[in-house]
Amino acid sequence: MSLARSLMPGLALTLFLAACEGDPVEPENQLSEEEAVALLKGAGLTLAQVLEDSTLIVGGSENGLVARCPLGGQAELVGAFTEETGDTARLGADFLITPRECVIAADGIQFTTDPGPALRYQLLVEIIAATFEFNISGMITGGVDWTLDDRSGNCAMNLTLEAVPDLVNETLTGAYKGMLCGHEVEIDAAALLVVDL
Repeated sequence: MSLARSLMPGLALTLFLAACEGDPVEPENQLSEEEAVALLKGAGLTLAQVLEDSTLIVGGSENGLVARCPLGGQAELVGAFTEETGDTARLGADFLITPRECVIAADGIQFTTDPGPALRYQLLVEIIAATFEFNISGMITGGVDWTLDDRSGNCAMNLTLEAVPDLVNETLTGAYKGMLCGHEVEIDAAALLVVDL
């Protein structure tokens, strides 16, 4: 056997180990797609609860308000609802949410969240007066640091929404599409809607 052939397994192992050293995210610390969707749903449910229940508001901040998360912790909310009238009426919501040990849950999974840096929810409903046509668009961007049991990490989000409501049946047809915690996703918009139609 030649010297080159006897060195091949060792060289291959060295190259394999060197390639693995640069891996910045340990697979066991990543969220599965199901867990990532639960994290997003939990954040939306918590935002909806805070917007609906003023008793959760515990104080003000420089630019917004501080709310108690129903399951524990707090979150700072900065943003507003907007309204514009005319031939095309526009109703909007734009909120930046910064969690601080805010406990959220959905689909039987519970997380503790912290700034990573923050989540931004944007929603725009357009109503065209001449045709009474509705269009809904929006985005969820930013990220949060999360803890789930003995795992922790960061979840970056960049999702866009295109949807059309059915006002008769009170349903929504459309999807959030984009990146969620490292997963390319398409999520039914009705599952993530923060405000009622």
